Amino acid sequence: MTGSAFTAAEAAFVLREPIKQIKKAMDAGPVQAKLIPKAGGAVRAVEWMDLVYLFAVRALRDELTPKARNEFYHALRQSPVEDAREVCFGHLSIAIGDFKTELQGRTRELAELSEKIEFRSTGEAVLKGSGVEVHRIAALLNGGMSTEDICMDYPSLSPDGVAVAKAYADAHPKHGRPYPGTTAKRALRNAGLGALDEVLDGE
Repeated sequence: MTGSAFTAAEAAFVLREPIKQIKKAMDAGPVQAKLIPKAGGAVRAVEWMDLVYLFAVRALRDELTPKARNEFYHALRQSPVEDAREVCFGHLSIAIGDFKTELQGRTRELAELSEKIEFRSTGEAVLKGSGVEVHRIAALLNGGMSTEDICMDYPSLSPDGVAVAKAYADAHPKHGRPYPGTTAKRALRNAGLGALDEVLDGE
């Protein structure tokens, strides 16, 4: 994992934390975020070692003082993270093997999401086998539609596909104009006869 960079959204997915918490950690330190190029411009990102630190500190937050957290971070930066099973600093020693194992599984999940996505020539991410935009699916879920309703309006989707699309969209937020929070079919269903009467009265 050494050399990998994770955006705030990707780190939030891996750590199972709200993205605002990750951004707060980037702002507050001691995590040292760096800028990496992405579509739409450079974004802040953290390294694998930073994920290990954030994961460990969350688990040990009641046991480490602010000073100890800072020392732990700098000791972690100086250790061979891929091979180290524990990090020593001052009079303390923190076992990080289990933290690393858990994070490795979660980062594999993140990578596996990408294998289920393909891209149009415009760069738009779509769910393989469906042709439906992943950020459109996420917008529908965020707009209050259930997975069952979405699958009814998009027969090419399965519940598992909807879950994959939502997870991928969360880890890779869309820039620019958002998709609507409902489908045209649902809007027509919800409109009912009242909307039809309005159309007829206007003719």
